[in-house]
Amino acid sequence: MKKLICLCLASLLCLAGCSGSPKSPTSGGNSLFKAGTYTGTGKGNNDSITVEVTFTDTEIASITIKEHQETAGISDPAIEKIPQSVMSSQSLAVDTVAGATKSSKGILEAIEDCVVQAGGDAEQLKTAANQTAKTKTEESRDTDVIVVGSGITGMSAALSAKEAGADVVVIEKQAVTGGTTAIAGGYLISIDSKLYDDTDFDDSLDTFRKYWDERMSYSGQQSGYPDETRWEEIVSKTGETVDWLQEKGVTWEAFTGFGPYPTAHNPLGGRGLIDEMVKIAENQGIEVITECKGEKLVIDDQGAVVGVVAETADKVITFNASSVVLATGGISANGEMVKQYSPKVAQAQTISVAAAGSTGDGMTMALEAGAVPFENFFTSICATTVDPRLASQVEEAAKLTTNKQLGVNAKGERFASESAVYYDALGSDMIQDGNAPFYYIYDSSDADTAAILEKGAAAGAVVKADTIEALAEGMKVDAAALKASFDRYNQQAEAGKDEDFGKSPENLVVLDQAPYYAVIFYPTTFGSQGGVLTSETGQVLNQTGEAIPGLFAAGEMSNRYFYNENYVLAASLGLYATTGRIAGAAAAAK
Repeated sequence: MKKLICLCLASLLCLAGCSGSPKSPTSGGNSLFKAGTYTGTGKGNNDSITVEVTFTDTEIASITIKEHQETAGISDPAIEKIPQSVMSSQSLAVDTVAGATKSSKGILEAIEDCVVQAGGDAEQLKTAANQTAKTKTEESRDTDVIVVGSGITGMSAALSAKEAGADVVVIEKQAVTGGTTAIAGGYLISIDSKLYDDTDFDDSLDTFRKYWDERMSYSGQQSGYPDETRWEEIVSKTGETVDWLQEKGVTWEAFTGFGPYPTAHNPLGGRGLIDEMVKIAENQGIEVITECKGEKLVIDDQGAVVGVVAETADKVITFNASSVVLATGGISANGEMVKQYSPKVAQAQTISVAAAGSTGDGMTMALEAGAVPFENFFTSICATTVDPRLASQVEEAAKLTTNKQLGVNAKGERFASESAVYYDALGSDMIQDGNAPFYYIYDSSDADTAAILEKGAAAGAVVKADTIEALAEGMKVDAAALKASFDRYNQQAEAGKDEDFGKSPENLVVLDQAPYYAVIFYPTTFGSQGGVLTSETGQVLNQTGEAIPGLFAAGEMSNRYFYNENYVLAASLGLYATTGRIAGAAAAAK
C-alpha cells in the first residue's frame, strides 16, 4: 500500500477565516458535526482510497490521505489539491483535477463517507460553496511558437524550436505533464543510434523493416498503410533523435529485450523521461503551463494560424504566435470520435488505457482550421483485459489467463488462437473479428482458477453452469454454435493439433470438468492511429493538399502514415519524438 504523509491543512482554515466569508454551510451556533476523527473509503481509478478526516463541531479540521493504489505522477495533483480545496471551501462542491478525475472523485467519496459518519449533511456540503460563476480575466501574450501538449511529441517540438532560436511556450490541459508518455514504459526505437556503437546488435533500418512488415501483415488487412516513403524518412531518424535528446541531458540505456530491434530506455520509465525533458526545457527558458487547455486556433483573414486561445481556471489567454504545433495526442478517450473515425475499434468494445487527456482536442481545432483527417483510423493495441466488473469485485481476477482456454465471440464461434503469438496479437484478433463481447471458457480442472471464478460467479460477473448449453444461455449466445465450437475444440485438443488457428500444443488442453465458467475479456488500446494529413515537416494540409500557414501537427496527431491495422510494441515514442523534433524546427523557421 502506498502511504502518504498527513496533509495537515488546518492553517488554511486560519487564512480562510481572515477573508470575512462564512465557511460553514449553515449559520448560527448549531453543531454541524460530531467532533472526532473518522476513516472513510472511496473508489479511485485503481482501487480504494482511504482517508482520515478530523472534525470540530463546526468545521472540517484536517484531511489525511491514508492509503491508495493510484498511479504515481498522474494522481499526485488530485491527492494534493482535493483535500486543500475541501478544507479551504469547507465544501464538497469542488472541481476535480483534470487528468485525475477518477482519483479526485474517489477522494471526495471517501471524505463524504467521513462526513456522513460524523453526522454532517453531505448533500448540503455539496452545494454549500458559492455557486456564482467567476468571470475569467482575459489576457494576451506574444511568443514565436506555441506548442499544445506536453507529451514526448510536444516536448521534442518545444526543445527543437528553442534550439532553432524561437521563443516557445508549451500549454498542457492536464494538471501534470506527459500525457500518454507519462504512463508508458519510456522506450524509443533507436535505429543507428550511438547507444549501439560498442555492441554487436544489429540496429539497422533494413533489419527493423523486416520485423515491422511482419507485424503489419498480421491483421491480414490492406489499409494502404504504412506510407513506405514517410515511414523510412522518420524511422531512419529515430536514432538521431535519441542521440539529440541524450546530448540535451535525457538519460538512456540500450535495451534489446523486445526482439530484433533496438530501443533506448529511460530507467525511470515514461514519467521519468517526461520529467527530464520538462526540466531541460524550463532550464532553457521554455515556459510550460499546466491546467491550460487549448480551446481554438486564432486564424487571420488570409487563413493563416496565428495563435491559440486557451483557458485556465481563472483566465482566457490568447497566445499570439507565428506558429502553432499541435501535439495533443489521439482520440482514444473520446468515445464519440472513436465511433466516427474508427468504427471497427468501437464495435469490438475496445477499452482505452491511454491518458485521460486523449480526447481529440487537437483534431477538433485542426479541422476547424481546414485540416483533412485520414479516411480511416485504427488503434495502437495494448493487450487484453479481463472484464472490469469482475476485476473490481475479485482482486485475483488479474491472474486469469486465456492461453489454455476456449475463446468465442458473441456468436458462440471460435475466432482465433487463444495463445497469442505476440503481446497484442489477441487484441488485434478481437478487433478484426468485431463480434463483441468475447468470452473465454474455463472448466474446473484447476482448483485455484476455479476458486477465483466462483467468487466472480457469486458477484454476478462470471457465468457459471453445469453444461455448455446452460452456459450459452447465461452468456446469451447461440447454444448450438457454442456447443459445436466447444466439441471441435476438445476434439482438436485430444488430437494435439489445432487445425483451425494453429494454437501451440502445450496450450491445447481438453476442457471437460464441470462446472464451466465464461469470462469476458476486452481488447485494450493505448492510443489511436490517424489524425490529420501533414507534410514531411509536419505542416498541416488542407483540402487541396496545400499547407495551412502557421499550423503543424506531430505524434498521434498525424501517425496513420506508419501503421497498417496493427502495432509494434514500444515503437510509438521514437516516432513521435522524431516527428515532434522535425515539426518544432520547421515551426521555428517559419
